Amino acid sequence: MVVAGQLTQEQTELLFAHLPIGIGFSVADEEDVVRFWAGDSFSSCSPKLIGRTLFGGHPKRAHAAIKSLLADLKSGRKNEVDTIEHGKNGPERIIYTALRDADGTYRGVLETVVPIDEAGSANGLAIG
Repeated sequence: MVVAGQLTQEQTELLFAHLPIGIGFSVADEEDVVRFWAGDSFSSCSPKLIGRTLFGGHPKRAHAAIKSLLADLKSGRKNEVDTIEHGKNGPERIIYTALRDADGTYRGVLETVVPIDEAGSANGLAIG
């Protein structure tokens, strides 16, 4: 994917507010600190988690699994981990994607949450 140009904070917020699919996401840096959040589909996440560790937005029972998937992403064993979880509003597809710079260095993680409707559709995103 080619990305070019610059957007202001307001333009960025408008972009995310008007995406034609219902997703929520957060971005954590290489130290697992949440730096950005957008959307309203997360079960337990909110903008108040910005500046806190990624673990603050997940229940304690999930910490070991998240620690393991982060180790896989950071080491390069995996570039993406895709799961289906049950959120407060029903099933959600959660995708953890390693963010790497041009040299392949791990720079953080993108956690995307997509609600799944009764028909099994994840708002137009293929499941699996």
